[in-house]
Amino acid sequence: MPPFLALCIGLGLTLFMVLRDRERRAELSPALLLPLLWYLVCATRPFGVWLSIWGISLGGGDGDDGSFVDRYYFAALTVAGLVVLGRRAFRWGEVLSRSGWLLALLAFLALTILWSGYPYISFKRYIKIVGSATMALVVLTDPRPSASLLGVLRYTLYLHLPLSIICNKYFRTIAVQFSWDGSSQMWQGLATSKNTLGQVAMLGFIYFLWEVFREWKVRGWRNPHLGYLLMAVWLLKGSDSGVSMTSVVVCIFTSVTFLRLQQLNRNGRPFASFARLVFTATLSLATLVYLHGIFHFDADSIFGHMITSFGRDITLTDRTHIWDGMYDAARGSFFGGVGFGGFWIGREANIAWNSSMTWALGQGHSGYVDTFLQTGAIGLTLLLGLILSTFRHLLRARQQDFDFLAFRLTLLLSISFINITESTFLRGDHHLWFLFMVVCWSITLPEPPPPVTAQEGDGVAFDAPEPTADDPTDPARV
Repeated sequence: MPPFLALCIGLGLTLFMVLRDRERRAELSPALLLPLLWYLVCATRPFGVWLSIWGISLGGGDGDDGSFVDRYYFAALTVAGLVVLGRRAFRWGEVLSRSGWLLALLAFLALTILWSGYPYISFKRYIKIVGSATMALVVLTDPRPSASLLGVLRYTLYLHLPLSIICNKYFRTIAVQFSWDGSSQMWQGLATSKNTLGQVAMLGFIYFLWEVFREWKVRGWRNPHLGYLLMAVWLLKGSDSGVSMTSVVVCIFTSVTFLRLQQLNRNGRPFASFARLVFTATLSLATLVYLHGIFHFDADSIFGHMITSFGRDITLTDRTHIWDGMYDAARGSFFGGVGFGGFWIGREANIAWNSSMTWALGQGHSGYVDTFLQTGAIGLTLLLGLILSTFRHLLRARQQDFDFLAFRLTLLLSISFINITESTFLRGDHHLWFLFMVVCWSITLPEPPPPVTAQEGDGVAFDAPEPTADDPTDPARV
């Protein structure tokens, strides 16, 4: 098939799925275009990267942190998001008082810019952190926050999954990475790496599995989302030599967690004990891996057998060597780190041995270790406190929409798991950081909107939300 024809088919499929989604699209407010545009770029590639692929250079070397187009794009979306929140009579004081750990972390990130060796770059990266938090609030303050978040995910996946498959097959120069000797290849599709593509495919698998499960009695095998579910599985499989094992393991972990939460809810059984067990196991594994990076457990130890049972070598694919270099670089800045955004800047600020490599290492392959490197023990403590407080808050939440609660809880557990061997924390332009912000903000759920009549909805009618048994004077919280 000619590549251009394959591209047209992929774009046509995306357009068809968006148009057939008319009823659910009518539930979404126009303001959700902002987080959709934000998330779409974060889940694929920055504009500057696409333009460079097409032969248009916009500057931005090792130390410049991206093109001016991307800076203006993210800045414009951030300002527009703040305007939306202002028009919604957003109560800042109330929200910030309930999100103390998140506020403390964001404030400390800003403070560490003062001792960053590259304060201007750190400041630009901090703007993206603020923008991501703003986009998350635009989603959560929408009259239908659950439909809003799922809409952002759905429309991104409608585009990302089929076009990634098409690019992997027909546009290999931009979608496939090869080893230095050409003996192995790694799919990256529309994303920036095989790991990011694996994360998107993992989210696609969970989301469309849920869609197929919910609509099975009505649609059965006629559900078009079955095709997207198969696309996600295909991308998770990856090329023969470039499978993202982290994404595969997290996909299994996430599926079991989400489906188990749903099963417990349907059977009327409390889900808190199961959630605590999964949460404790995740943080325990993260602690073991962190200690392994310091003390280097032997391959014959219990932990060593755990690692090799997943098909990994004892160095976690050379991650322990990277962490050694990171700890050496962070020596002397134990409490406050080297400053947020003051590391992983091309070759200008990086591990010493990275300058001799043919490519520049851009992350430490552990969100917890990267957080410690940039913000020290104080920042890592604030991050762990945020995760713990968010988890406890979600367990206490009383929501009309259990699916939304279960989805946010599963996202929290999954992102905490992913960051054991991948790095998405403190990266404002990463799609999982945006989802992390959606999970961590603690706000009052908006009052359910009144049912839309045929006249009000331009021929589209919706059912009124089911009443809750909770006291109406004690609002549910997310």
